[in-house]
This record gives sequence, C-alpha cells and structure tokens, in this order.
Amino acid sequence: MIERRKVLRDGVILAAAGLLAACGVPRRDSATSAAGSVAWEFKADGPIRGMRYGSGAVVAESDGLLTGIDAKTGRALWRLPISTPGIAQRACPWNGTLVVCGAEPDAAGDRAVAVDLASGQRKWVFDAPEGVTLSGAFGVRDQVLYLIAVDHGGAGREVWAVDLTTKSVKWKAPCVNDGLTVPETGSLLYNQKPGTGGDVVALESETGATAWSRAGDAAVSASTIASGLVKGAVLASDGAHTVSGLDPKTGVALWSTPALPYPAGTVFGSGDAYFLCDGAKLHAMSPGGETSPLWSLTVSDKGEAVDAAGYQAAGSVYLLAARTLRAIDAHTSKTRWLQTIPDKPGQDVHFALGDTHCYVESAADDATVTAIAR
Repeated sequence: MIERRKVLRDGVILAAAGLLAACGVPRRDSATSAAGSVAWEFKADGPIRGMRYGSGAVVAESDGLLTGIDAKTGRALWRLPISTPGIAQRACPWNGTLVVCGAEPDAAGDRAVAVDLASGQRKWVFDAPEGVTLSGAFGVRDQVLYLIAVDHGGAGREVWAVDLTTKSVKWKAPCVNDGLTVPETGSLLYNQKPGTGGDVVALESETGATAWSRAGDAAVSASTIASGLVKGAVLASDGAHTVSGLDPKTGVALWSTPALPYPAGTVFGSGDAYFLCDGAKLHAMSPGGETSPLWSLTVSDKGEAVDAAGYQAAGSVYLLAARTLRAIDAHTSKTRWLQTIPDKPGQDVHFALGDTHCYVESAADDATVTAIAR
C-alpha cells in the first residue's frame, strides 16, 4: 500500500472557489436526505486511495493529492498536493487537523504535517532526518506524536515519540510491525500488523520499553486493538475458529471461546458485544467463552461475504460485505438500510464513518466519494 510519488510544493493550496468549486458539487441537498439515502457525491481527481473523517470534514486521498470535503454538504474545501503512505490507517485526526506523513519536493526527507481540516493550511511540520522514511503518523497524546520510521541506514523500523513543543525525538524503539495504535488514555501503545491487528506488542508510552508481546502467537493472528476495547478486553482471533479476550495491560488471555462452528476471520466490535462474519451470516456475540450468538443475520445466500469489514457506532453496525453496505441495529439485527458498494471485498473498499454520514467509494467508479446519511 505504501507508494512514493513526487508532488508539488505546499503552496499550491486552492481556496474553495474557482477551480475547486467546480470539482465537487453535491448531487442533492444533504439536509433533506433520509437515513440510508445518498446525500451527495464528490468527483475526485483520480482513483480514491483512502478516506479519513475528522472535525466536520472528510479527506479523500487520490494520486499525490489530498482533498478536504465539507462532511455535510459535499463542497470542496481545499486541496493539498502531497504523497503519503496512505491516510486510511496511517494518519490521525488531532485537534482540528489531520496529521499525515508525506514527501514534498521542498524538503530533504519525509515529514509529518498537521493539515488544518477547515482550510488545508499546514499548522506545523516535523522533518525527518535524511535517509529516514516515515511510514505513518498514528496518534498524538499529551503533545507527543507517535510515528513509525524506517532508517535505511541501518536502524531498521522503529517507533518514534516526537515532542511537538520542541520538535525533537524523545525516544526510539525497534518494532516488528508497521502499524501502531495510540489510545486516548493510558500508559501503553500497541504495535501491530496493519489491517489485521495481529502480532500485538505493547510499548510503554513514556520510554518505548516493551510491556508485553504476543508477536508470533498463532492465537493472535488478528485483533481489534485499533478499534478499541470490547468489555475491557482486546479481542484476538486465531483467524480460524477461536476468539480470545486479552487484558490490555498484560496481554494475558482473560477468556477464550471453544472452537466456534463457523470461521472467526472477520471480527470487530466495541462496548459490550462483538461481531463475526463467516461469509454467509453476521453473528452478534457476547464477550466471554460463549459460543451461541445473541443473534445471526444472513448477509449472503451464496457465502460471498468473505473479507468483510465492519464498524460499530451509536447502536448500529455498519457492515461492508457482498457488494452491500448495511446499517444494522446492533441489538435486534434489524437492517435499517442498505446501499450498493463497489464489486470487491469489503476490506478493500475505502470507507469512513462520520457523525452524520457514512463515506464510501461509489459503486459506479472508484474516483467518487459517496455520502450516505446515517
């Protein structure tokens, strides 16, 4: 997923008028859109490589370009030419900005940039030393930015803690995986495989020391660490038929299910329940050693809902699978609404969840952002 491209310098930020206004005109009035209906569509300058929501704006990434879009109206707010390793999993909203890593021709090396979500202006910049690639900005806590850097001179892959007041590196710690989760509170960070969340390693946020590790453990081939805790535990799956709940402070299994009668490949959840998709049905599960689901919902008669992706928010489950985005009541399994999505696995569909809308690739082409009223 990491791609490097030459880009124009930061100064070419266009205001939301003139050329920019012509690029993204809403198809309909979002204020009157019913839940599940298309509120607006925005035509990007090229295929969508990622999306991220924050502070009233959704940011769409195309080839070497970030575009800020008003989350409610679909109007273009700004453009910023920059090449990033991907914003979907390697950027973080913070304090009204989106912090991204990218390559710009006016810099000797990679840099982390805080982009104002309302204007597209750069609020601050951290320049990496020459020969170092920044592969993601994953979170800010207590004025410290946590990055993953790759030193091509020999140090290899490391987690960096950058003091934003002095723009200096507080500590560096070697890491195996290329993903990082930074909870809003607590004393730990979690280094994990991007996408699946497997091979979790917990690091002390003050020093970078390893607190515990489940790297190489077959029982933790995937986890929900990036989306939060479920009833106080990190959900982990062996990718086959077993789900465990890990103590986030120690990594020890608090509970494990017996072998489930269906695959546990796609696991997600938050709050007091978690969800499994086995290719044909979505199962709502209670955390613990229970194997019987709270409810099950058929999402594909042909078992096509493999490599699904799911998100839980405000009492609803949003499931991308079998060419459909569904909003499902998390308590009753009732489908509230559904919309067609691109003809590819749900995990490959660029998607962002906002306060009032879902933002997803258009099923018609991969260069259009579609806003669906929640």
